[in-house]
Amino acid sequence: MQQAHVDPRTITLPVVEGKGIRFTRLTTDEGLSQTKVTHIVQDDQGFMWFGAQYGLDRFDGYTFKLFVHDPRNPNSLSGVHVSALFKDRDGALWIGCDQFINKFNRATETFTRYPVPFVKHISQDSAGILWLATGKGLYRLDSATGTIQQYSHNPNDPSSLSNNDVNSSGEDKEGRFWVAATGHLNEFDRRTGKVTRDIPVPETPLGFGFYEDRFGVFWIFHSTPNPLSVFDRKTSTLTNYSFHELEPSATALTAITGITEDRNGTLWLATHGAGLLKLDREHRRLVRYRNNPGDPDSLLQNNVENLFADREGSIWGPPARR
Repeated sequence: MQQAHVDPRTITLPVVEGKGIRFTRLTTDEGLSQTKVTHIVQDDQGFMWFGAQYGLDRFDGYTFKLFVHDPRNPNSLSGVHVSALFKDRDGALWIGCDQFINKFNRATETFTRYPVPFVKHISQDSAGILWLATGKGLYRLDSATGTIQQYSHNPNDPSSLSNNDVNSSGEDKEGRFWVAATGHLNEFDRRTGKVTRDIPVPETPLGFGFYEDRFGVFWIFHSTPNPLSVFDRKTSTLTNYSFHELEPSATALTAITGITEDRNGTLWLATHGAGLLKLDREHRRLVRYRNNPGDPDSLLQNNVENLFADREGSIWGPPARR
């Protein structure tokens, strides 16, 4: 089985302060049910959905509607806490909760439950199969048949998943499938259910995520000390990036928590501590947008949970409440 090696180089990106962006805030004053939003998605009708600590909010641009768990109603959300949100290629909305994963029926505004516990991340491959990351391994869900299959770590099988704490998964542009299990990036053969390449990702005790941009760059993001890396899939090499001009204080960068691209191909990074970062590819630098207590049009706070780019060109970034 192939292993990765770490590039001895660390590429340093300078950080400059950004200007000229106005941030609009949605709070409970506008009707949001709560401020602890962890996941965002937009459906085919244009509604924005916000997964939160105590339910699911739908926003039509003017008003909110809240969906919550009702223990007396088996067609309600299966749990209280929304742990994942995903829109599949058919436009169906899938919601991971602290009990099961749910599929939303738009016509009846009810939920169908599938017995996969505490899903942390949902992806869909080119065959239409849903892949569910959980703390008990990786699950395969065929939404057409409802068939569920679990893949887990077997200490007696070196070709099984590296561990059962799976943070995310996804298919890249060349059709290869990757699984982020804490401390390891596994290339996974969906036909055999075996790991064909194990890439150790050191110093990621809290797990990590990955994102392939439109240029085919495979980014890995996580917590300190080097929260951003690029993985070269041909050479199995990890190259770390560091940032200077970030102050050594309680508000300094502690983690990159999400990455997305806008419709112009600009890469945006959510952080804990450094606000919102924009990758300036032309000048090989990061542009930083932070909270200014005296400016109501600035970022709400410098801890951003994740990012979502809508089809109108806006970037959504829920603040991290800790």
